[in-house]
Amino acid sequence: MNEYYLDHFNAERFLAEYWQQKPVVLKRFFEAFEDPIDENDLAGLAQEADVDSRIVNNISGNWHVEQGPIDDFERLCKGKWTLLVQGVDKYIQDVAPILTPFSFIPHWRLDDLMVSYATEGAGVGAHIDQYDVFLVQGKGKRRWRVGKPGNYEEVFPHPKLRQIEGFDPIIDVVVEPGDVVYIPTGWPHDGQTIEDSLTYSVGYRAPDNLQLAESLAMMLDKGEHNIRFSDPNRATQSAPFVVSPHDVAALKLQLIEAINSEGFTRSLLEAMSEQGIPEYPLEPEVSLEQVSNEFAAGISFVPAAGVRALVSYGKQGMPKALFVNGTQFDFSSADREWFEALASGDVLNATVCEEAPSFTFLETLTTLINNGYWEWFEE
Repeated sequence: MNEYYLDHFNAERFLAEYWQQKPVVLKRFFEAFEDPIDENDLAGLAQEADVDSRIVNNISGNWHVEQGPIDDFERLCKGKWTLLVQGVDKYIQDVAPILTPFSFIPHWRLDDLMVSYATEGAGVGAHIDQYDVFLVQGKGKRRWRVGKPGNYEEVFPHPKLRQIEGFDPIIDVVVEPGDVVYIPTGWPHDGQTIEDSLTYSVGYRAPDNLQLAESLAMMLDKGEHNIRFSDPNRATQSAPFVVSPHDVAALKLQLIEAINSEGFTRSLLEAMSEQGIPEYPLEPEVSLEQVSNEFAAGISFVPAAGVRALVSYGKQGMPKALFVNGTQFDFSSADREWFEALASGDVLNATVCEEAPSFTFLETLTTLINNGYWEWFEE
């Protein structure tokens, strides 16, 4: 059997043999796949100023990229063209089931769901991504070619389009609705549409040291653990121009202690939960009393589109808290079940836990509703 094809998916095997190691084709990963949206929905999103979108087209070998918002589709949708919209999961709740089968990867690693619509023969050229991605095929057919990592020459046929010269494929496959191609970071790939199609790209983020340092800077900027260097037991030094290894080690230790602090842990968790969710504050705001009464009356609530909460259990210096889009909500051990129910993303009502909800939980739920992160559930 070809090592790059997996007929029967198993999460444990996938993580052990493929995740961040090599690409794989998952035929019929979604049985009887039906698109939750269409190209008209994408076009509607692409007209919004706060949505990241673009159209890439190729006319007689000439590439062009138009960044959204898109206000003239007739002018741009010519030749072989692709409409790409980032963060669709943040705006359309109906795409959530596409993400569910990949929940064996922690929520904090998930970046967003990009959706693209491409006409026959269209693509964005051979390229390399710096993130892991599951490419879920919707309607239509698409040919994917994937090569091995290597030193490839970059080319820019358009200032906003990064490609590579080419590669020798180890995977060359035509995917149909419900098929999935997993591509780890750094593996070159090229997709070309065989017939007008939709592709759902489940992308994962991996913070680099610069981003982690930004979280540290945010904590220090708040004054937490931002201590100054001191050396009260300094010994005499004959040559003042010499930097001693002891001094360098002391400076590093000062920073290491800041990194090991609980404050940096909180800052990291806030950054890990940050999703860039569009905020739609509720107007007028609801009161804690109103939410309590509705909850007691059996009203249900659900997260808004794209909201994925994180939970930390208070172990190994970590806070006992819920994190939503960069905001921390502390809770006690007695509230753990209710906050787990919140973080699960499932329908939330008074019957999901045996114990009655506490004031802290209802206060948190009220805040989340007023911030636009949770909303009333409509069957």
